[in-house]
Amino acid sequence: MSTPRVQLFQRLPEIYRIRDAEQAPPGQLEAYLAVVEEAYRAVHENIESLYHDLFIETCDDWVVPYLADLLGTSHLKGDPWTLRADVADTIALRRRKGTLSAIELVTFDLTEWAAHCVELRENLAWNQHLNHQRPDEGGLPPYGLPNIDRFVVRRGGTVPVRSPATLSLLNTPFDPFAHVADVKPATVGGIHYNLPNLAIFLWRLEDYRIRVSLPLDKGSAQLFAGPPPAGLAKHAVRFDLHPLDRPVRLFNTYRFDPNRRPPELSELDQVPGPILPARLNSDPPAGNPDAYLAIDLYNPATITIDDFNLRDVGLQLFLPDSQFLANWNLHVRGDNLCAWETGLRRPLRNREIVIDPVIGRVLFGVANAPQRDALLDDLWVGFTYAAVGPVGAHPVSRSARPTEWDGAPVVFRPITAFPSSPTVLASALDNLQTTTQPVVIEIQDSLVHELDLTAVAGTLVEDGGPNLVLNKSLIIRAADGERPIVRLAQPLRFRLADPTAPQVDQVRLTVRLEGVYLTHGSAFPVGEPLIARAAIGRLELLGCTLDPGGFQQRDGTRASLHMGLDLRKPYGFANPADETAFKPTPHILLQRTISGAALIDAGYRLVLSDSILDAGVGVGDVPGNHFALSSATDPITGWGAPTDVRGVTFFGRVRVEQMSGSGGIWVHRLEVHNNQTGCIKFSYFSGDGDRLPQHHGCVFGPDATLSFTSEWFEQPGYAQLGLTSDKSVLQLGPRYPDQQQDHQFRPAQWAVPDAMGAFGFLLEAHKWVNLQIRFREFMPVGVRPLLIPVT
Repeated sequence: MSTPRVQLFQRLPEIYRIRDAEQAPPGQLEAYLAVVEEAYRAVHENIESLYHDLFIETCDDWVVPYLADLLGTSHLKGDPWTLRADVADTIALRRRKGTLSAIELVTFDLTEWAAHCVELRENLAWNQHLNHQRPDEGGLPPYGLPNIDRFVVRRGGTVPVRSPATLSLLNTPFDPFAHVADVKPATVGGIHYNLPNLAIFLWRLEDYRIRVSLPLDKGSAQLFAGPPPAGLAKHAVRFDLHPLDRPVRLFNTYRFDPNRRPPELSELDQVPGPILPARLNSDPPAGNPDAYLAIDLYNPATITIDDFNLRDVGLQLFLPDSQFLANWNLHVRGDNLCAWETGLRRPLRNREIVIDPVIGRVLFGVANAPQRDALLDDLWVGFTYAAVGPVGAHPVSRSARPTEWDGAPVVFRPITAFPSSPTVLASALDNLQTTTQPVVIEIQDSLVHELDLTAVAGTLVEDGGPNLVLNKSLIIRAADGERPIVRLAQPLRFRLADPTAPQVDQVRLTVRLEGVYLTHGSAFPVGEPLIARAAIGRLELLGCTLDPGGFQQRDGTRASLHMGLDLRKPYGFANPADETAFKPTPHILLQRTISGAALIDAGYRLVLSDSILDAGVGVGDVPGNHFALSSATDPITGWGAPTDVRGVTFFGRVRVEQMSGSGGIWVHRLEVHNNQTGCIKFSYFSGDGDRLPQHHGCVFGPDATLSFTSEWFEQPGYAQLGLTSDKSVLQLGPRYPDQQQDHQFRPAQWAVPDAMGAFGFLLEAHKWVNLQIRFREFMPVGVRPLLIPVT
């Protein structure tokens, strides 16, 4: 932070300031120096900037390659943070060149992924010579060590089958067991145990943490009519962690000390990977439940949502202190809770917590009814899930809320549903038709908010349902680090209050949703979209999720699909004069957003950036009439809104009037009516009867292979490109500006291409290339690196 500067006028001797005040008119010298002050301020800022550019931590992005030249390191391209970290650690990496810690650190610097290196030769099975036994590998006295017991895995020894926590590490990055040599050719993603192989395990998924959430109460069961047998629970209390009654794969949070030297980036039970059930076990031979689970007590009468003590673990339970003491002496275990109604494989003990991290369920065993009721009434949780990147609604860091909009100060309305106000959002939306300033509503929690537009004051029933009537722009945003869920009783409809207002005012009227997860309530009309009207100048969805459905249910079947947007022309005004007076072409913007099918007529303009439109059909599925994007009035034979795309993945057919852009993946047929206008670059097409405009640098299926880690919404690897996809899809997508070269002294250039689809902005292709370059410089002679993505 720069030091506040004293103005030039204030630096003058007091006599000059007094005389200046005595002049007619007064303040002439002060006004003159104020003009000069601007030039001096620019000079000072330039000097400060030059000073900051001397250090890799504070320099501008364009300076990074110049500092790299001073260190004699080769230039890389990609994310500015990774390039800065690579140069910052150059000296430290050279000092430890060839060591495992150096390989892990350079991998983290270039990718920001958790990394763990294993010399696979150490995991090869071998027989010890009887005359030269290694005490550190076990054995009977006098050759064994005192800390070695029968549950410690010895190199080449017998697997301890009575230790589930240890057995769960088989074929993971922390596998301690012996393996026979694998002489097959090394492939990306496979673990090949052999002498020259160095396995570099990578956790690519981002862990997202819901800080405080209300779990879904699934009721309780009385296990015994009378007193239970000694040590067993009398009541079982059930909860699903996902508030929408969906399975959620629990992940651990990524934890490491960046200041430790040599750095230890990835330790067992501290990487951002799926939680293994056996690692939650408290029974000896123990897992390590403390690394995954934290339990805190709170007072329900005095707590606020900001008072919860947040721990850096994957799962956190907040218990009311009225029934649970600090020394509750609980027991934890991981188990399968898919059919918890029919009973567990092992009896439920008193003061026991059973966790199923695969589907996100928690079961409590308690001794009496007061403890049961306290859990049902006052249990709060925090949990961690994973996704490929910040596409959709996630608890991410956000920019500061706007204090003005279109030059006018905004009205700020912060809301929270904690502890029991799920309908507070409706009150914040009251009387928008009479506001004279833009309104910003910030949701400051990650809870479920119920929204029934019929309960909002000032709504207008038109176009088949209640409408939010807007006089000024409206922003509904999630607070920093939160992911609120808005459960709708009916589709959202927006219209301006005065269609006869000047056209410039109509065009400026904007509705922006930022970081919000929209889904259906229990009474939501079947077949209706989440957003059904946008009779405004602009609708922006930034980092949102419009629940597309189609997730994998607990029985393995696909859930029903939901429509995201259905926007029609005419725009739904009941008065024909209002329809005529409404002049703008509404612009619809989806940026880093996940949505179900978008049916939008040609009377709109659609811009898609780094987003996913999911109609529930993936690679190899027959699309039929499942449209990811088409006309709302006639999706089968009509044409959707003119569209610009930048890095979008479409699961379903697409029919639009006009299309241009780059980096798209059309899993199924793309049909463009006006194919004489526009151009699509560096994209993937299905090759199934596409009707295309001009295109450049594109690839076509089925010749170019396309695969995804998962095509199911809500799964961790949803829409992540599979490593078996064609190289062109993985590496020859749109070209992103090279930010380090964009400077007045060097012309702007283009970086190498990156991946196609919604996650190309993550620059993963750059990361893979940069790793190969640095491994050639830092890898010991004779060692073969194997990059193995864990997630």
